[in-house]
Amino acid sequence: MTNKTITSFNVRTYALIIENGNILLSNELINGEEIIKFPGGGVEFGEGIIDALKREAKEEMNSRLKNIKHFYTTEFFQKSQFKSTDQLISIYYKADFFSSKEFTPKEKKPQKDNPVFFWMSLKKLKTKLFHFPIDKHVCKLILEI
Repeated sequence: MTNKTITSFNVRTYALIIENGNILLSNELINGEEIIKFPGGGVEFGEGIIDALKREAKEEMNSRLKNIKHFYTTEFFQKSQFKSTDQLISIYYKADFFSSKEFTPKEKKPQKDNPVFFWMSLKKLKTKLFHFPIDKHVCKLILEI
């Protein structure tokens, strides 16, 4: 059964960066609410999925990624929480920083278009940390590894 209210796709790409038993998460201010999610963002028209992931890493973290390997693509229908006519398609990749010295998260509060990144122990990772349904699903998959 199709949802007739959906008129466009919103393609998103995210990095799952795991180092020393910790995973990198992003705290973002979206519509005035702090939201925990995986680092990444939207794919722009005319852009490849991995190119978008690399661009997001450069823009948001001033870092480069390597060893990019597909982890998960959304397999269920998910309507956007921000635009009711959009269907989300999210693609997650395991990745590493080009250099471990290249990225150092800074402790501060997120601001619009300025996320804060932080490391969380995989032992403390829980689905309830995440706001978005697809991130919750991917968290479950990570915990099953």
